[in-house]
Amino acid sequence: EGIDQTRGWFYTLHNIATALFGKPAYKNVVVNDLVLDRNGQKMSKSRGNTVDPFDVMDRYGADAVRWYLMSMSPAWKAKAFNEEDISKVVIADFFRSLMNTYGFFSMYANIDGFTGDEALVPVGERPEIDRWILSRLQTVVKEFTEAMDDYDITTACRLVQEFAIDDVSNWYVRRNRRRFWKGDFDNDKRAAYQTLHHVLMTLAHMVAPVAPFIAEWLYQRLNVDNEQLSIHCRILRASDATMIDEDLNARMLQAQIIVSLARSLREKAKIKTRQPLRRILLPVDSPSMR
Repeated sequence: EGIDQTRGWFYTLHNIATALFGKPAYKNVVVNDLVLDRNGQKMSKSRGNTVDPFDVMDRYGADAVRWYLMSMSPAWKAKAFNEEDISKVVIADFFRSLMNTYGFFSMYANIDGFTGDEALVPVGERPEIDRWILSRLQTVVKEFTEAMDDYDITTACRLVQEFAIDDVSNWYVRRNRRRFWKGDFDNDKRAAYQTLHHVLMTLAHMVAPVAPFIAEWLYQRLNVDNEQLSIHCRILRASDATMIDEDLNARMLQAQIIVSLARSLREKAKIKTRQPLRRILLPVDSPSMR
């Protein structure tokens, strides 16, 4: 409910619960502030700056609207509503990255006949980049759970969004394409499928509270054990601390930063990404980056 229901709803619940049962009705509540127009003005029929939420959901989908409202700023702060951000930030960036990653996985999984029933490749025997993405995944699960427990929905959404775009789509999938392309269905290829499947399934779990439809769509296509009919009947597993490798996370982050800096320098010098360089020098101020 909105902040305007402080007396009409929130206080009334406490009042009735205290009178009838001698205790408050709830311990925590997430209250959203006013939704403003893109210029920061309060939406008002007299101003003609209101937005019909059903029209917006018809255009972009309820999941995209919810994700936008939760991820752009904390619910309890006044929110300047900009419809363009739903299509540019949520759909074009996050949802597209998530769906493209699933599309990549499903296309090659169908070609190779991957079912998820194959013998599991132990994590310790998988390539370093597999161990890294699983380590990052468990780190994100830990931080996501802590944020949700603190009712910090915006931080939780941003953690999932940045992980899906930067680490999974732009880094892990791009670094591992050849493992999925190659003809032999060996342990290395099997490890790649099992790793990406686990990452996608866990992402679906974290997305589910805010974007339930896209999460269910992913789950129905990724679910191989038929343990539950719906993702909303499952509980997100707690973060596995044994899979978190802080040193590996730090080293891979350094590699990501270096690549990002190199791409920025290429753009500044107008050198195409695929054009080979004789050498590149990057200044570092941390011994761990040498």
